[in-house]
Amino acid sequence: HHFILRRHVTNIMALAAAVLVALVPGYAPVASRVGASSVRHPMSVTASPVTMLGNLGDSLKKAQDMMKNISPEKLKKAQEMSMKMQDLQKELAATEIECKSADGKITVLYTGQSVPLSVKVEPEAMSSSADELSESLSNALKQAFINSRKHADSRMMELYEEAGLGDLIRAQQAAAAQQSSG
Repeated sequence: HHFILRRHVTNIMALAAAVLVALVPGYAPVASRVGASSVRHPMSVTASPVTMLGNLGDSLKKAQDMMKNISPEKLKKAQEMSMKMQDLQKELAATEIECKSADGKITVLYTGQSVPLSVKVEPEAMSSSADELSESLSNALKQAFINSRKHADSRMMELYEEAGLGDLIRAQQAAAAQQSSG
């Protein structure tokens, strides 16, 4: 569940960054790479408390300056997107995804947020061997999880498309897939 939550947080943060890029003239997120010696976070462990407070103050000032450049219409759009994200999370929590085993003797129920809700085993399944029953249950659980993820991803992409961020998200996903495979 931690991986799924981390993935949603990452998606939400990517959406927030994309919204800022789209709405705030001149805004560019700070790019950083793990292990890059030339990039240091202003709140790094080696910074003194005075430096950290100074950097925090600078960051707040920059944020205030950026907010001055956001039109009321763009701010309203960002707030609407935030509300839609919250609504989508509630919708996914309330959505039930059902998956049956290949023989139909096992039914697994997940939420749209990939949280398992129930497993129902038909009495006929008990005539199977322990190995057959285990395999059938494992496959149904895996498929229900996959179906739940696909549903959530599809709904998230609809929201990204609505915000005009579909191409950006697809590019990020392609880059992440390429990075993990190579």
